[in-house]
Amino acid sequence: MRIRSPHHSSVLRLSVLVLLLTATACATRYKPKGAFGDGYSEQRVGTDVFMVTFDASAFTPRERMDAFLLWRCAEITLDHHASYFGIVNDGKPVRRTSTRPTLIDKPPFPTDTAPSEPEVPSGRSTRMTIQLYPERPDSVERYYEARTILQRLAPLMSGK
Repeated sequence: MRIRSPHHSSVLRLSVLVLLLTATACATRYKPKGAFGDGYSEQRVGTDVFMVTFDASAFTPRERMDAFLLWRCAEITLDHHASYFGIVNDGKPVRRTSTRPTLIDKPPFPTDTAPSEPEVPSGRSTRMTIQLYPERPDSVERYYEARTILQRLAPLMSGK
């Protein structure tokens, strides 16, 4: 039977603490997409339509990624003098492996749909395509008021 010393237990606890702190430090912060490929980006795909993406490290919790994405959508809405945004296409995780394009993926003629999803080399990604509205949209099923989103997410974003 082996008896462990109290010193061994404290070294193990310290190692676990250092590992947790390192993982937390690697979590993505709220910022424009940077050199390491993490952060938010947006692409205008129509008059008042934007595809908004948030790329994060594997250490960033999904809930935080979704909050960052909603926050950015609200910022874009207010920056363009609108009050509401509707979700045209909400983001499923972006594929990280490439596939050979087919005629369905890249037809030989122009389409009026949102651009195909970008390939992300590492980490995780979430995105949605939004339509901006100056007033509350009656015909849209899923919409958000930008100022309400910013108020509700403010406590979570305080440590952006």
